[in-house]
Amino acid sequence: MKELLQGLNLPKQVLDKTEKLMITLFGPSAKEMSELFADKVRYRRMKNQISIFSKTADLMEKKGLDPRGLDLKTLVPLIEFSSLEEDENLQQKWVNLIANISSTPASGLESKLVKTLSNLSSLEAQILDHVYDEFVKKRATYFEIWKTQEWFKLSKAEEISVNSVSYGYLHIQQSFELDDLFAKIYIDNLDSLGLIKYDEPEIVIDKGVSAVEIEKGEDGDSFNPEELEITAEVSQTDDFKLTNYGKYFIEQCKS
Repeated sequence: MKELLQGLNLPKQVLDKTEKLMITLFGPSAKEMSELFADKVRYRRMKNQISIFSKTADLMEKKGLDPRGLDLKTLVPLIEFSSLEEDENLQQKWVNLIANISSTPASGLESKLVKTLSNLSSLEAQILDHVYDEFVKKRATYFEIWKTQEWFKLSKAEEISVNSVSYGYLHIQQSFELDDLFAKIYIDNLDSLGLIKYDEPEIVIDKGVSAVEIEKGEDGDSFNPEELEITAEVSQTDDFKLTNYGKYFIEQCKS
């Protein structure tokens, strides 16, 4: 039992209390329960890994891709995190990510991509895919509208920056039937992972009618700048944009 709990990397005080409770609950069967629990966890993780790597091998064979070796900084967390994933949608993203990063030259972002995927829930991944699909649609629409304008110099829709397309928070909330609290939590997490960024607040500066004291001098009219009255209104928005990293991450997790 102790060996099993120590493998969870919890504080000693927590481990001691947990061990005591489990021994009390399981009695003479504590050792057998510990071994059974560990075996089941190992079995489930091994099953996940086999499924993911088997699908990755099939995908790479189908696309004619040759894998390269990954450094330990990427490989260790990849094996650790992917083996914990049981959601089918996220497992497929692991398949796509492994296939993509192992068949292209090193970018230096591999370990970050792995960590990002490990921090996504299934619903957050669906939201991210939805945002990306909307981005692709909107940039195609914008291209058709903008290409006739003299100022527009891009030759294809794919060149339109992620900064040109915003997404409505309310649209996400309604599309996934989320209450306000959880919608904000999911969007905030995507923001904290660097996948999206909130639009900058709009700041309107109004100089107003100042009580400026006009002082006549030899050089003409002048005023005391300390008496200039300036007000500013800040309009915060919940709308957001994909980041360049967010776009790259999504594409790396696609087949």
